[in-house]
Amino acid sequence: MWHTPFLRISTGVPRMSRLRNWLADYQATGLPVIAQVMGTDGGRLAATGGRLHQLGVSCVDVNCACPSPTVVRNQSGGARLKHPEWICDTIHRLRESCGNKGVSVKIRIGFESASEFPRIAEALRKCRPDIVFLHFRTVQEMYGPVPGGWQRFRMARELLEGLTLVGCGDVCSVEDVSRLASICPGLDGVSVARGLLRDPLLLRRIEHGCGGELVEGAGDALEFLLEIARESGRPAGADNGFVLKLARAMFGGEHEHFLRIADARNVGNTISYLEGQVRKQAQE
Repeated sequence: MWHTPFLRISTGVPRMSRLRNWLADYQATGLPVIAQVMGTDGGRLAATGGRLHQLGVSCVDVNCACPSPTVVRNQSGGARLKHPEWICDTIHRLRESCGNKGVSVKIRIGFESASEFPRIAEALRKCRPDIVFLHFRTVQEMYGPVPGGWQRFRMARELLEGLTLVGCGDVCSVEDVSRLASICPGLDGVSVARGLLRDPLLLRRIEHGCGGELVEGAGDALEFLLEIARESGRPAGADNGFVLKLARAMFGGEHEHFLRIADARNVGNTISYLEGQVRKQAQE
């Protein structure tokens, strides 16, 4: 299914037309949609959630995890973890607004320390969201290295008994899923984010890998970038920065493909380079 980026709810509840347009590309695929919202006003989030369910989403997810300094300064995202009672109240409000439809929450293990999690877990046990998406880092740890960080899932699993728990963070391969499952076999699922940017077929590889099958395709990353560039709708002379960001995530800042795409500068030159590389791989 789709799990959308967050929609910021600040000064008011979005009109149905705006929400419909926001969902259109996701719903056009026919896949279920988890629509993620973020804000500080529980009432507005609940009202937005009700409208999203009217438009056919499968679940409304409240983002209490984003570590962006700008977001945190505005007291949204990960800053909400400092107020577990707010999370509980907002999930209850969403229940009232959404009826028997799906409601979930995305969190981190704490704001400053993992020792904050028991209090957060207590709030979640009271409001009982349908799914808890948990990133093992604290907000202040951002995306930096945390030795033994996956061990934190064990504590979370014990404190969230009876709730569906999906683990997030540093899941970039089928092997990662296997290691995570051995560390915390009680997880109900895994969610990937940056790992999917590095490998567009990661979800498929995980799905088949769990069944003992392999998914081939060494050239898939270049083909994916080419498709993104072609389908962007941007003119040939437009800046290629969006493709460049994906290329950095996939290959790293020192890789030849990233450097060549950086040199290409615009969409037209980027498409020409990627077409050449895809043809070259097909011939090999």
